Amino acid sequence: MNTSPGDTPKAHFDDALAAVNRALIGAAGADRALLLKHAGDVCVAHGEPRRALPWYGKAVDQYLELGQPDQAAELCRLIISVQPDAVRARCTLTWIALGAERHTEVGWLLSDYVSAAIQAGQTALAERQLTWMFEATRSESTRARIVVGMLKLGETARAESMAAELDGTRAIAGARDSDELWARVLQAAVGAPVS
Repeated sequence: MNTSPGDTPKAHFDDALAAVNRALIGAAGADRALLLKHAGDVCVAHGEPRRALPWYGKAVDQYLELGQPDQAAELCRLIISVQPDAVRARCTLTWIALGAERHTEVGWLLSDYVSAAIQAGQTALAERQLTWMFEATRSESTRARIVVGMLKLGETARAESMAAELDGTRAIAGARDSDELWARVLQAAVGAPVS
């Protein structure tokens, strides 16, 4: 059977991504997020899971910017299934649970994130993220879990400083209300945290 160069799997892959890129030009909101996810799905379907991650990551950011954390979380779980050692998706899941004040969930997500960050050699970034999480929440149980995470990261001095806030040596700061908490979640998940 004679096939033309345009009939190869690589050509189909390139054509599918090109079509998504064209559609993205005029897309906004949820349509943009769906197209970004579709591009990631195309990569996975063509055996290129690593190439899917930037597409999925942009879709997660889009959902967060749209105020749709449940869709963002679902996509983070998909990223982890595609790339089991994914660190950013675990961090984002932790932030989403923190923003929703699901503190029991934050506990096990935080532990999973810290373990993945250590495994990937991303302890400096994880230390910053945990610091921002500590500053964002008023939940003492979550703050205590963050202190434990800092210890696992080897950040003993930072953990001791945080623990001083827990025992009342220093005043507890944190988001004043849920709107400020979600602003911090969005900033930390898609960009630099607010000061």
